[in-house]
Amino acid sequence: MTASRWTQAAFLAAGLAFLLFPVLRPWPDETTATAELAAAFAADRWVVSHLSGILGLGLLAPAFLGLRGVLAGAAGTAATTWALVTAWIGAGLSSLYFGAEIFGIRTIAEAALPSAEFGPMLADVETLRMQPMAVAVFGAGLLLLAAAGILAAVALVRAGAGGRTWPRWAGLPLALGLLLLLPQFYGGPEIRIAHGVLVAAGCVLLAAAVRPLTIAADDARQ
Repeated sequence: MTASRWTQAAFLAAGLAFLLFPVLRPWPDETTATAELAAAFAADRWVVSHLSGILGLGLLAPAFLGLRGVLAGAAGTAATTWALVTAWIGAGLSSLYFGAEIFGIRTIAEAALPSAEFGPMLADVETLRMQPMAVAVFGAGLLLLAAAGILAAVALVRAGAGGRTWPRWAGLPLALGLLLLLPQFYGGPEIRIAHGVLVAAGCVLLAAAVRPLTIAADDARQ
């Protein structure tokens, strides 16, 4: 598989992973300490969904790396370079918080289930989630990912202005989805799932937009 081909594959896989995160994630009432909440935190779906989220974040940088190669020599190449850098760093920082969500909260819930003491469980989960350094690292990572999306969209607009044949707005849906990564965490299940659909659609659109460039790049190498 050529670099231009795996660019498409990386965007499609990232989109699927972003969609699976909110779709698979359990959505219990997290305002009341109950056995149902503990069971949801300890469920395999909790782990699988968050791993999907980490995978989606991690695939953005390889996708932007491929996009940088496809746009080599175009007006937007410099912007894709910065999109790649910010995506790598942003994914790394935000994934640290996801790791705490996966295993830290699951461990707390598993410890609470045998004793049925769910009040302390909810307090411990809140303490883990709102630890100041963890929140700062997570927020910085999400802001960097938002910047990566904007930079990639700018690169596509600039390259399109230089004569490349694809919709110049092709990067805007993904840029919007990444820009909303941080605020969507304050929404309910419907908002979170809608956001997953938006990011997935943005990734699919970029994969489709890259396809003619992939064909042209492959023809140029022959």
